Amino acid sequence: MMKLNYKINAFTLTEVMVVIVISAIVAGLAFSVLTVVQNNMRSIGENYEYKEQIQSLEAALTIDFNKFTSAKWNPIENTLEVFSPIDERSYQFFTDSIITPIHTYPITIREKEFYFEGKAVHAGSIDAIKLTFDNTRELHRIFVFKHNDPTIHF
Repeated sequence: MMKLNYKINAFTLTEVMVVIVISAIVAGLAFSVLTVVQNNMRSIGENYEYKEQIQSLEAALTIDFNKFTSAKWNPIENTLEVFSPIDERSYQFFTDSIITPIHTYPITIREKEFYFEGKAVHAGSIDAIKLTFDNTRELHRIFVFKHNDPTIHF
């Protein structure tokens, strides 16, 4: 004769609830870690873009300082003008950006210094510029200069 009272192996309600709670905790931790990683990746991307803008500005200033024969700083208008008898270009400095006719550099400058023949100047002709930037991990500076020809003394 067969036994009719057969028990099926199963988990109790308490065991199932414990598994669900542990699964919820693990899923929550996984999403928290994912959020932290995404924020770090976003921060790395923003830092890379900011450094890229600084390097682009440095390249543009170097090209213009060597392409044009003269450079003048106007502190009243906060404008750097580089020019030659053929062409000219200007850099307009604002608190949060630098604007040229070709490109806008969304970078914040902490300090700008101008030099002429090795001496710091506050206005007029310049042959070197030193820019110190904000929003960088370490203090980031660029220094761009040009070689003067004898015609600057005429």
